Parts: sequence; C-alpha cells; structure tokens
Amino acid sequence: MSLKTIEINTTQNVKIEYQLASVSERMIAFAIDFILMGIGYLILFLFASSIFDYNAGIILQIIVFFWFGFYTLASEMIGYGQSIGKKAMGIKIIKLNGEELEFYDYFNRWVMRLLDIYFTLGTMAILFIIGNKSGQRLGDILAGTTVIKKQNTFGFKLSDILKLNQKSKEDINFKYPLVHKLSERDVILIKNMLYRNQLFNNKAHQESLNLLTAKVMEILEIVELKDNQKVFLNQVISEYIIQTR
Repeated sequence: MSLKTIEINTTQNVKIEYQLASVSERMIAFAIDFILMGIGYLILFLFASSIFDYNAGIILQIIVFFWFGFYTLASEMIGYGQSIGKKAMGIKIIKLNGEELEFYDYFNRWVMRLLDIYFTLGTMAILFIIGNKSGQRLGDILAGTTVIKKQNTFGFKLSDILKLNQKSKEDINFKYPLVHKLSERDVILIKNMLYRNQLFNNKAHQESLNLLTAKVMEILEIVELKDNQKVFLNQVISEYIIQTR
C-alpha cells in the first residue's frame, strides 16, 4: 500500500510534503486518549465522592460532562495539535494552509466529534478519512486541518530552512551558482532520494542515486564532480534554499 502524503505551502512560501496519519494510527491515538479519560474520570470521581459523598450523583454528572466533554479540546490545545494519544503515536494536527492552529480550529474539530465519532461509532470519521485525499474527517474539513505524522521525511524541514535563511546571500560563496535552474520539486526529489538511500543502502537505490546525480550535474553544467556524491547533493539542496528564499 502506498503512503498517502500531502503538500503544505507554509507561510514562508515553502512547500513541505508530509505523510498523512493512517486510520489505524488515529484510532489507536483515540483509544489511548479514551483510556486516559476513563482513568482520569475514575480518579476524579473517587476523590469527589470522598469529599461530597452526600451528593455523589450530582458530582458524577458534573465530572462526566466536563472531563469527557472537554478533554480532547483542552489536550490538543495544550499540546499544540497533539493530545496525549496523538503524541504517543507521533501524529499531529496541522492547518492545510500552513498557518498556526487557532482556538476556533480546535473548536471546529472538537464540536464535530459528536457526529464524526460518537453518534456514528467512528464510522463516519473512518469513511471520510479513507475517501478524502487529504485524510480529513468531517471536523477536519470544517476546520481546514488534517492529521500528519509528526516526523516529516519527505520534504524540507522547516527548522533547517529557517536556519539557512538567516545566512546572507552576499556572505556565501556559492559553489553551484546555477542551482536556481532546479525546480522545488527537483530538490524535494533529491532530498527524498538521499533519505531512501540512507534507509535502503542497496544496489538499486545506489544506481538511482547515480542517475540522479548525473542529471543534476547536467542541469548545473558541471563537468566533473569533485565532492562526494552525497555531499554534493546536500550542498545543492542547501544552496537552492538560500538562493530561492
């Protein structure tokens, strides 16, 4: 099964490709949160009952309402898009437009949980996530969000880009001044190929890397490669980011 990905255009005008969280990962994250809600409810109820034993029924109703009602909203806001369950699974909520999540984004996702998850026992959420190219349940569509794997392995790391952008173009002696002839998709392909070669260091991936290196050299009008192949490609990525941002 191929991995589903999504391309996000950040506020720095950088396209970053993320792997979407799978349905199973989101379900496990939900299960973890639900278990924690149950444990938290039991602790709070026992504590409240020991103090307000004459009104335990009313206290129970209040605890159920606030704890189960607002746990998800509060935990995702505090965790900047990650409840405890999502953090455990390494997944996170992000905005499709690359902006930071605001209160109303969390609220829109949260308010639709009744229909998406609870009233339909999760069936509607699963169908929407599977059928939507951006992996969105109904709450995500309303909020303009989706859920991705937190560790990005496909595109540029935004922290690296911002770090490189702090350098002045005038202060750098570019080894490959024609790097701007590459497209952003070309550079993301280079990064992906380097990553896959690191993961699967076999003959097939090495041959692919050789072909890619030869093509990049042709575009940049380089006759002879003086650096190590991987050093060369990483330098091309760095110079491209600096020159085009």
